[in-house]
Amino acid sequence: MRQLFILVAFLLAVAGCKSKKTYFEIKGKILHAKGTKLSLKQLSIGMQNPVMLDTSSIAKDGSFDLKTFMPYGQDLYVLSIDNGPDVYLINDEASITLNLDIDHYKEYTVEGSPASKQLHSFLDAYTPKYKTLVAEVSTYDSIQKSEASDNDVLVHLKAKDAALKATNDILTKSIQESSSPALRSYLLAKSFSTLDKASISKWIGVSKEQFKGYAPLDFLEKIIKQQLKVEPIPYALLNKQAPQFTSDDMYGKPFDLDSTRGKYVLLNFWASWNTQSRDENPNLGKAYHLYKDRNLMFLGVSLDSTQHACKNAVDDDNLYWRNICDTKEWKSPIVNKYKVTTLPFNVLLDTTGKIIAANLKGRDLTMKLNEVLPR
Repeated sequence: MRQLFILVAFLLAVAGCKSKKTYFEIKGKILHAKGTKLSLKQLSIGMQNPVMLDTSSIAKDGSFDLKTFMPYGQDLYVLSIDNGPDVYLINDEASITLNLDIDHYKEYTVEGSPASKQLHSFLDAYTPKYKTLVAEVSTYDSIQKSEASDNDVLVHLKAKDAALKATNDILTKSIQESSSPALRSYLLAKSFSTLDKASISKWIGVSKEQFKGYAPLDFLEKIIKQQLKVEPIPYALLNKQAPQFTSDDMYGKPFDLDSTRGKYVLLNFWASWNTQSRDENPNLGKAYHLYKDRNLMFLGVSLDSTQHACKNAVDDDNLYWRNICDTKEWKSPIVNKYKVTTLPFNVLLDTTGKIIAANLKGRDLTMKLNEVLPR
């Protein structure tokens, strides 16, 4: 959350559109405050903490009036109450009226600033959903590392996904409805925590068209472009028919991939000399014993240079399924057809021969098999 705050601070404090406003006034009443001091801060460029702009005091009747010179365009501001909560506001208008009761501070009202009202509504809806998401992610991570059954893990995976969807639904709805460039930038910066990068990129593009020349959106665009560049490249054959091949297995018996039609097939590329492959083999063994009776066939493709090395590893690691070893290592035509560049690597074929998943390891593999295989 601290990193997100820094990101939001950096993005929103970049110089915005020029404005004719020369001041920004916040007035109103704050009841049941534990202290009397008020401070107004602006989220600052590259700083971990907001920049102090002005201070004021709460009168005995709870009223206050804070006015500061404001030569900038729209930005996000923080009104901090001594020994009390912070209230986030946007200066889309020159004067804002805030009424707040510390004993019920989440129910504060803002008048004169549509963007601040929208921000308040967003935070009311988003905060509990995000807390639920954090809890579900933590629970899912814990149970994944436990000895819980795959069915139990799947239940928590669905709960996590549902919480993520609920959080992102609020985000995207608020982004779509926001009419302020500062609010839009804040929401987009927040979306980096949960929303997929393609959606973020789309919304930034839409926002740049809507709020032309607003510098924080330009900076957001640079960030998302950098992140998209380092995204792992999707497996090129995903959702395509698996390349056909024929080969002898390690005992010299012919094998034709077409003969597996009607079955799910896990095609696993590995090698006896590859440490990561050997480390992953116990997970494959577990998956094999769990799901071999659910219309699933395992097929290994070894990149070893000799049949002897392959057979020894098969025996040592208790790989009970059929294995192919054409002794051509990385020059194997099967390896080239499947665009394998790292080991271990596997692809999952459905009953029609289409690749429906790739590069599944550990519990991700058993979860996927449990999800797609017939019972």
